Amino acid sequence: MSEDAWRIAGGRALRGRVRVAGSKNGGLPTLAATLLVDGETILHNVPRIADVETMLDLLRSFGLTVEERAGGTVRILNRGLETHRAPLELVGRMRASHYLLGPLVARLGRAEIPPPGGCDIGQRPLDYILSGLEALGVESRVENERVVVRAPRLLGARVVLNPVFRSPGATFSILMAASLAEGATLIENASFEPDVAAFCRYLIAAGAEIEGIGTTTLTVRGVDALHGVQHTINPDRLEAGTFFCAAATTRGEVFVEDIQRSDLGAIADKLEEAGLILGESDGGMKAAYGERLRGISVVAEPFPHFPTDLQPPMAAVLAAAKGVSRIRDSIFDLRLQYADELEKMGAQIRVLDARTAEITGVRRLHGAEVAGHNIRDGATLVLAALGAEGESIVSGRRYVARGYEALDAKLRSLGAHIEGAED
Repeated sequence: MSEDAWRIAGGRALRGRVRVAGSKNGGLPTLAATLLVDGETILHNVPRIADVETMLDLLRSFGLTVEERAGGTVRILNRGLETHRAPLELVGRMRASHYLLGPLVARLGRAEIPPPGGCDIGQRPLDYILSGLEALGVESRVENERVVVRAPRLLGARVVLNPVFRSPGATFSILMAASLAEGATLIENASFEPDVAAFCRYLIAAGAEIEGIGTTTLTVRGVDALHGVQHTINPDRLEAGTFFCAAATTRGEVFVEDIQRSDLGAIADKLEEAGLILGESDGGMKAAYGERLRGISVVAEPFPHFPTDLQPPMAAVLAAAKGVSRIRDSIFDLRLQYADELEKMGAQIRVLDARTAEITGVRRLHGAEVAGHNIRDGATLVLAALGAEGESIVSGRRYVARGYEALDAKLRSLGAHIEGAED
């Protein structure tokens, strides 16, 4: 077995309590926004994942002092940026490196980054981000295989995002640039998912002026500077949803601490529609398997609808549900790569087109040797293997580590038999 794989003995119901890490999708732009800050920022509940380590290395490359402390606390000291150019080797590791564009151009008037890397889940063009920045006066082009943006100064403007996608990435990026722009910026069709709301609160604590939090219309009045602040990253609702899916695939009962139903949107609604029993109590939510789940239809769309990042784990749940399910992803066009791997475990999946699959539930999956090729597919195969009969070898640990903090250790704490080459 390779170092990139887990050996999983399935068929054991997971039971117990688990605490999710800070949000990956909210934590990464929060770290990038420390480029805007003059002075010291202390962040708590920072997820210990590979993408965060890459972002911290990027901050160091720009001249910031980064100190990682125990318990998910990071101290970042910004005395001034030393360069506007991001190193190729670091940018190529993750998609979220595009969050550097807004703060760099706001502070230095220019930025250069190689095309961002990350998981191959379909087209994720920078157009949404660049068009928003261009509305603020930024000029952008591709030069020597690098994305180059320049602006002598940023001016507040009306920015209209795509109403279908309500891109969180574009919303984060425009919020950062607009915070130091001259005048007011109106962002229409903004994302209003919990990560965006928490990010707005962070910027406000640092001195930004933002109105409309929790809605699709945000107003940002630019200020001269942002100051250091202490901030706690919000819990990762996608990790919480993954553990709820694990309770479903293993027919167990899992309590997730520090999560509220309001954070989950349609995640909770769809799991309940399939028959999982959810309950909210002080300090978190519990998911319990009662009787065999039933097939449902799931469409991945922007918040508050079902998130694209949990569409693959939901497929693992529905693979053993009674009846026929249909899954469609309206966000990305390569989110069904897990289908062939789940079929190796006995799932009956018919891919109708690049975004749509029909799943006919089987009584139970069986162990197999499978491989994940991105963060969510890797987690999906782990969940499927945990609920399957027999032993599975699941490769792709390096992808899972980019988005999940100590997933295997947390699963073991719930009773899972999962081990890597070093265990």
